[in-house]
Amino acid sequence: MRNRYWSALIVACASFFLTACETAPKPPEPQVEAPPPPPPAPEPVAPVDPRAEKEAQLTEALNVYAEGQFDEAIAKLTPLADAAELPLTLQIKARKFMAFSHCAAGRPRPCRQQFELALEQDPTFQLTEAEKGHPVWGREFINARNAARSKRNNRKTS
Repeated sequence: MRNRYWSALIVACASFFLTACETAPKPPEPQVEAPPPPPPAPEPVAPVDPRAEKEAQLTEALNVYAEGQFDEAIAKLTPLADAAELPLTLQIKARKFMAFSHCAAGRPRPCRQQFELALEQDPTFQLTEAEKGHPVWGREFINARNAARSKRNNRKTS
C-alpha cells in the first residue's frame, strides 16, 4: 500500500507542477476603433455627347407638344431646328412639329413658314398620308410645297 501511496503522491505532485508550468493568460489587447471607411470616390463624369443631349431635348420638346403646350413646344423646338449637332432628319422633325404647333394654336402663317423652311433644308421633305389629311396643316404644307416648287422653278429659269 505504501507504493500506492507514493505513486498517488507522485502523480498528484506531477499534476500540480505541470499545471503550475502553464503560461499565464495574456492580457486582452486594447480595443482600437477601426478608422472610418474613406468616402466613396465620386462617380466619373462621362463626357457629354452633344448629339445625345440635343436628341434628349428634342424628345422632351415632342413630349411637351403631345401634352398640348404648343407655345412651350415651339420655344423648345426653335433652337433644335438649326442645331448642327442633330442630323438633318431630326432638324426637319423639329421644324415639322413647330409647324404643327403653330397650326394647332391657330397661327397658319407661321405654320406654313416652318414648312417652307423645312422644304428649303430638304426639298424631298414630305408629311405622312395621315398628316397630309389634317384639315389645317395639310393645307398649309401643300401651300408651302407649291411655293417651294415655284421658287425652285424661278431659280432654274433665271
